[in-house]
Amino acid sequence: MNRLYKALEAKYQAKIEEGLAILDLYLNKSVGVGDHSNVLEEADKALTIVDENMSKLDTLRKLSDTEPKA
Repeated sequence: MNRLYKALEAKYQAKIEEGLAILDLYLNKSVGVGDHSNVLEEADKALTIVDENMSKLDTLRKLSDTEPKA
């Protein structure tokens, strides 16, 4: 596995964890809700971050499975 692949994988995984942490805060910790007037919109943004980066990570992994091994 080359460094570029590892870097992309780490980047997407970090963004997934970031989005999940934000969602966890909004959904399970009332302290996070008071700071935002539009919690639904902010939660939707976090979910979009998770979804987009899960898709990117999945695509990266699929592409690496189809690449010929040198």
